Amino acid sequence: MTMLRLGREQPRIRRELSRRIGYTNGLHDIFRFARVVRYLHSIAPATDASLRAAIMDNEQVKGTKYVDGVIDAARALSLLTKVGGRLTLSDKGYALYGVQQMSESTELQRAMMLNAVLDSDGEATLNLLDLIASGLSSTSLGKSLFERMLRIIDLRREWAEKQVPNKLTRDMILGDLTDSRSRLEKAIDIDRKPTQTQTWSTYREGQRLTAEQRVQRFYDHTINPRRGWLKDLGCIEEQSRNEYQITEAGKRLLNSFKGESYDSHLVFILPLSSDLMYLLGVKSHNSTPDLFWYAIASYYANPAFQAQLTTTEYFELISCIYPHVKLHLFNEATIESLYHVISSLLAVKGQYTDRLIFDKQLDYISQAYPGSIYRLRQRYGGSGYIAMKTNFGKD
Repeated sequence: MTMLRLGREQPRIRRELSRRIGYTNGLHDIFRFARVVRYLHSIAPATDASLRAAIMDNEQVKGTKYVDGVIDAARALSLLTKVGGRLTLSDKGYALYGVQQMSESTELQRAMMLNAVLDSDGEATLNLLDLIASGLSSTSLGKSLFERMLRIIDLRREWAEKQVPNKLTRDMILGDLTDSRSRLEKAIDIDRKPTQTQTWSTYREGQRLTAEQRVQRFYDHTINPRRGWLKDLGCIEEQSRNEYQITEAGKRLLNSFKGESYDSHLVFILPLSSDLMYLLGVKSHNSTPDLFWYAIASYYANPAFQAQLTTTEYFELISCIYPHVKLHLFNEATIESLYHVISSLLAVKGQYTDRLIFDKQLDYISQAYPGSIYRLRQRYGGSGYIAMKTNFGKD
């Protein structure tokens, strides 16, 4: 991989090395981010200030710092992105907006939000779910989760040192992992004095807390939002005050990840995506680029099974979805957005579609319906686009 390509991919590499969103304000209420997508769609491309005002008007929250945290979290969940200094919807954001327009079903939005959580925060969220499933007391969750997160970083380091052949790439990965471990260690170090750079509390508040209270406060700010997500997503249910148990759907979700991505050291460590492994020059042991949608289908059914859709059925689905996921000011839709909407529609039925088959079907569709649809080749940062022709439906 060239240095230029490596630099372009570094944010994605860093995100997949540790699927954990760092602390930011506004993490509570996972479905708020689905609402934020709707607010942005009506004004995009928008400045931070415009979206901030829309959130404050609709969510009835106060404080620009908190609202900025909501925007940061939505970006960390890969629902929003910045282009030319302005905020717009990502591929996944368009997909989420699309399912909102197509149906009032809460389940479709739940499937989309679960995908966003797994993709951006999966290691933190799955390990927390596993700890809750083990019956661990709420007071012990924070310490136990961070022990796992540190262990994941160590396992990643061992993997990079042994498996990544290119020295430049390997050094970059090891550097990112070292920085990540250092930040986590500092956050839970009871001997560390509070600094003005802490984001989970004000500097003045931090001075009033004991060292143990500061660390516990950090744990609380890490655990509580994610536990709220798991409850909203139907993976856990409250038994008594601050004590939860895993649901049957939550068990099915966990079980779908056990195997090659369930490490023997009792941590969930998610595989890197197969195309990223290819870019890094590493042999991929994970042959399913649709791993998360398979897991979400498993959440809804046991067993989940691969959908058997014909080319015509794919075409009919795409034709229905397309108007709801078109890019702002363009007669195009990204293939990623279409794939996510179709996957959410299938997942709630306990089905998934293999991504490689989906891509092949798009090629078949463009040949079978030349008067209705055409496929645009890949541009920077995506898998390509499709567009419906003006004489759509007249093949």
